[in-house]
Amino acid sequence: MSKSKNKKLTIKYWCSLSRNSRERALRFCFPLSTSIVEMLLDEIPTKFEIKEGFWSVVFKRITIPKDNRHYKTCFMNETYLA
Repeated sequence: MSKSKNKKLTIKYWCSLSRNSRERALRFCFPLSTSIVEMLLDEIPTKFEIKEGFWSVVFKRITIPKDNRHYKTCFMNETYLA
């Protein structure tokens, strides 16, 4: 049984998530740093920022579920938060 692979996170998908979903995703990526979570929560990342810095961590660890039926955040291709 092969597991379907999730897609890479995009800026458009990130911006379409609810504020709560974005916050949970950021808290997952930065569990010990609430100041980073607060700083990034209402920012819209640029293509340049995704390659370096805090946003690179977020865009490497969070993916889009392949089924695309619901907007949800997927961590490490396994854990889903609606």
